[in-house]
Order: sequence, then structure tokens, then C-alpha cells
Amino acid sequence: MSKERFIERQADVRDSAARLAEAVAQPDSELIRDATIQRFEFTFEVVWKTLKLYLERQGHECGGPRATLKKAFAENLIPTTEESDIWLQMLEDRNLTSHAYDETLAVRIHTHIVRDYAPLLGSMARKIQTLDWD
Repeated sequence: MSKERFIERQADVRDSAARLAEAVAQPDSELIRDATIQRFEFTFEVVWKTLKLYLERQGHECGGPRATLKKAFAENLIPTTEESDIWLQMLEDRNLTSHAYDETLAVRIHTHIVRDYAPLLGSMARKIQTLDWD
């Protein structure tokens, strides 16, 4: 991957995190909850895939999202074990959102997005902006 493509990925991460933050800031309703979950799904995907590209550029093997998140923790991109645990829970919730719709599950995941996931994704988006491809 070229440096230019990585810069595009950084922009994708920045933009998707901003859109998620925008959704999280809206008053709660079924429509907003569904939109927030969808924006969460997209943001999570673009973040972990960008981390994977960066870590592989640094010479690490990552595989899927779980291995990538564990490597990001090992490389201090995820700074604490507490945050690492939340990232792994975020992955589990992301996997659950892609299945059949369940109202109770949607409410629970939306609560986690607002309280925990959106702030961490925003923080990671800012960190990704500082990563150098060279």
C-alpha cells in the first residue's frame, strides 16, 4: 500500500469517527439508535483495518480484528489493559450487530456505544492521524 492510500485511510477514519460522534450527540430515538449502531459498525471496521495496515507496515502479522487489536495493545496503540478489554468487547458487540435485529440487544449495544465505544473510537481516530507511514 502506498503512503497516499494510507493518508486516504486516515481521512476515512477521521470522517467516520466524526459521523459517529455526531450520531451519539443526537437525542435518543429508535431511528437515531439504529443510525448510531450502523455508524459504529462502519467506524469500527475502518479503524481496525487501518490499524492492521499500519501494524503490517511495521512488520507485524495481524490476521483478523481480534489479532490486530491484541497487536495494537502490544504496540501500545491501545495503552491499557482496561481499554484493551473494552476493544475486545467492542469487537464482540460489532459481531452481534451484523445478525438478526433484536431490540433488547440494540438498546444494550447503543448504550455501550454512547458510553464507551464512541469515545475510544474517537481517541483512536486521533491517534491514527499521528501515525507516519514512512
